[in-house]
Amino acid sequence: MVECGLKPRTRVDSSFNRKGRPVARGEDGFDRDVALPPNLTVGHIRNAIEFIEEQAEDLIDLYHEQANVFSGVIGILGIKALHSLSPYKRHKHPDVAQQRFPDLSLGGRLNPPPKQALESKGSLRPWAIQSHYNHAGWYIIWRYVVDPTKRMKPGRAVVVWRVDLPFLSQDDWKYEGSKAEQGRGGRTHTFGVKHAKTKLLGSIVYQAPRVALSGGGPTLINGNLPATQS
Repeated sequence: MVECGLKPRTRVDSSFNRKGRPVARGEDGFDRDVALPPNLTVGHIRNAIEFIEEQAEDLIDLYHEQANVFSGVIGILGIKALHSLSPYKRHKHPDVAQQRFPDLSLGGRLNPPPKQALESKGSLRPWAIQSHYNHAGWYIIWRYVVDPTKRMKPGRAVVVWRVDLPFLSQDDWKYEGSKAEQGRGGRTHTFGVKHAKTKLLGSIVYQAPRVALSGGGPTLINGNLPATQS
């Protein structure tokens, strides 16, 4: 999807970069000064957001039953969207059934260099990034909220209100151990990003124009409608 050559008007919102300076975003909510993976464009991300929101609405019952599983589904929808709409394709080894890191790579290249590796994650939380490994690469995090009133974004019950796209090195990760209880199974390794908020402030490629972070969650800028979270 090719972006037109016209540069949109910008407005200054309440977001700040890691240097504490206000971020000038286009009226569509995109910050075109944020670095992107090679050959990935704002147009690809915009279309992926629309796809995720459309597809996720049919799965809201799962959100109410298991929000963490629903977050995983958001990440999977992001993979599906970018695979179809961008030069980044599913990265799957032909000799194994399970997909390995990364979720996507430029042109579907196997064992890509970190700068061509792209991992997709969905999250309700505004700053957290978690992974089972500390791989270097690009991470696209679809920050979403469920809004049954459909007022945060007209006509949408699931809203991707922010998209973060940082490049993370192995040194950015910290080991957080296992959260599985002994004898009850569960995943064994969890890594989190050191100083995640500081790292992400310069990597917010999109924030919905009518939405701001307040009280730990997204809310309408000109209204008192709280987001529905669990």
